[in-house]
Amino acid sequence: MTDVFFLSGWAGPAGLFPGLSDRMAFAAPFLDGDEAGLVSRAAASRARVLMGWSTGAHMILKNAGTLLPLFDRVLLIAPFVQFADCFPARITNAMAAGMARDAEGTVRAFWKNCAVPGHPAWDPAWAAPLAGGLGYLAASAAPTAPVAAGHVTVLHGAADRIVRASAVDKVLAVLPGARLVAVAGGHYPDAAALADGSA
Repeated sequence: MTDVFFLSGWAGPAGLFPGLSDRMAFAAPFLDGDEAGLVSRAAASRARVLMGWSTGAHMILKNAGTLLPLFDRVLLIAPFVQFADCFPARITNAMAAGMARDAEGTVRAFWKNCAVPGHPAWDPAWAAPLAGGLGYLAASAAPTAPVAAGHVTVLHGAADRIVRASAVDKVLAVLPGARLVAVAGGHYPDAAALADGSA
């Protein structure tokens, strides 16, 4: 049994986390399934630690009442209640238009804004599911009813250009008891800090 289940973010394939994704149960939204399927996989994983980054963290938050009690520890990296807390609709719409014109260029620009290191490989088969994922992000919102979260850590980078601090504050209001850890980096999480899920 793998001890950690990691639910990645939009345009967050395994190649963004070399050496990490092969040591965890890893799933990327839209590339490996929709929200319902990914939440079911997480719930059935029997892992002790649940980790989510960005869109993955949003999906966990959206299903917090079901998922949080199943794990000993939960780490949410750059989470948000709804994507509109991070980006206005016009930017999300511009990204969608960019995906139609030049999917790889749009995703690589996003990776740059996330401070993803290096030049990860691109697979043209990702274009359609990621474009659909933007529609999900435009519409999806997590419930705002509080869920006890004494075993939850929320990680946020001070230089995050995707998820604003105000968006993280809204998440913390939903998760009473959660611990906030501020780090110096950007949106992309430091893989070394995530290696054992204890960041």
